[in-house]
Amino acid sequence: MDLKGSKAVITGASSGIGEAIALELAARGACLTLTARRGDRLEELGSRISAAGGEAPLLVVADLRQADDIGRIFHESGERWGGLDILVNNAGLGRKAGFHDGATEDWQEMLDVNVLALAVACREALGCFDEQKGGHILNVSSMAGHRIPPGGGFYAATKFAVRAITECLRQELRTLGSPSRVSEISPGFVTTEFHDVLYRGDPEKIAAGLPQYRVLDPGDVAASVVHILEAPDHVAIHDILIRSNEQES
Repeated sequence: MDLKGSKAVITGASSGIGEAIALELAARGACLTLTARRGDRLEELGSRISAAGGEAPLLVVADLRQADDIGRIFHESGERWGGLDILVNNAGLGRKAGFHDGATEDWQEMLDVNVLALAVACREALGCFDEQKGGHILNVSSMAGHRIPPGGGFYAATKFAVRAITECLRQELRTLGSPSRVSEISPGFVTTEFHDVLYRGDPEKIAAGLPQYRVLDPGDVAASVVHILEAPDHVAIHDILIRSNEQES
């Protein structure tokens, strides 16, 4: 795919991996719809993209726990850009909530954002893709979708679900004869705000939960995302596992 002039929706774009992906795609001439809950962060990112010479993105403040908000993202994106080529399902979060003692509201939040919102966004995007040339859905998952990290069982369960959704959708698209592609990228530890959310801003727990070696930068993940999206039409890169060279598991 030639990213210049392509039309993309990126969820969870206000920081971290989503922000890095937005900057990479904008630098390649993509027309972006960026969505997150924090409007001030979106505005700052949009200004950076415009200042760097990129096409001014459409900014949509939305809560992905609300299905109506997800529908609104794609409606406004279609009105602005006249179509859709790429969906990057980046929004996601983790909570320290084990199966033996986890709070139901924490489980519900992870399911709503990591699983249900992702599935709804996939469905909405497919309805926006051109039937003849198709589009590309890229789900940002986690190494936790491939093994169970200590104390992160419920979060891992949601990321295993993302793997299942991605593969099921790939099979459905093949059965339908659709030219659209679906991919996944599964990062290990990355320098993002993930641990701030995981430990609810507790500085001691955040510091204790981070590795002492250099972990991935969001730009490392974004570079692999570009590699996936720019693959020739006959190439389907289904999943990339990416982690620090020093990460043990």
